[in-house]
Order: sequence, then structure tokens, then C-alpha cells
Amino acid sequence: MNSPASYSDYPLVQAVIEGLENKKGQKICIMDMRHLSERMADFFVIAQAESSTQLRALAESVNEKVREHMGLKPWGTEGQTHGRWILVDYAELVLHLFIPELREYYNLEKLWNDARITYPESATLASNS
Repeated sequence: MNSPASYSDYPLVQAVIEGLENKKGQKICIMDMRHLSERMADFFVIAQAESSTQLRALAESVNEKVREHMGLKPWGTEGQTHGRWILVDYAELVLHLFIPELREYYNLEKLWNDARITYPESATLASNS
């Protein structure tokens, strides 16, 4: 794990984190992949929740915050029906919302371990309390 970084120059990242924190997203992780030559997005943001209902609430909260702050809508969304892994694609940022079992199974942090990984301080404190 790398030390926490400031994303003040990246309002999309900030809006996503704000949306996740508003609905008590757990174990939020920011994966900065801008330095990688082969990547699917500049950032992955990963979070988890204990239920499919909360996962859907997280996705909705993020969509609202991004629309409010950035005027953007997602390019695509997958997994809303099953609510075990929801993916929200904003092109330069892809949000992954998991139930804990699937997050552990797919382990994107390990798969993309060459990314610069940070855990926002407020999110880390919230998930440890």
C-alpha cells in the first residue's frame, strides 16, 4: 500500500469518494494507473458494502455526486440487477462496488498491483470503526 495522496486536482475522484462516503462505503481504495502504458482507465476506485441494497445505494449516490459536481453521466453501468459486483464506467475512472466475498475473490488490488494504491484517510477510519 502506498501512502495516501491528495486528489484535489482530480474532481472526478473527489466526487466519487464523496458519493461513497455519503452512503458509508467500506474499505475504499483508489488505484491510480495513469503511469501504466496499458490500462483500461486512469483510475479504479473500489469499495464494498454488506448488502446488494447498499451497493445500489452507493452507485446511485456516486452518480448523483458526479452529476452534481461534474455534470457527467456514466458511460455504462453493469451489475445493478444482481447487486453483487456493480461496475460504473466514467471512461477515465471505473468504479467497482463489491460485496466482501466477491471483492476478496477477484482481488483487483492484487491483479493491478502495479497501480499506485491509496486508501482515503476518512474512508479508512470509517471502515475500521
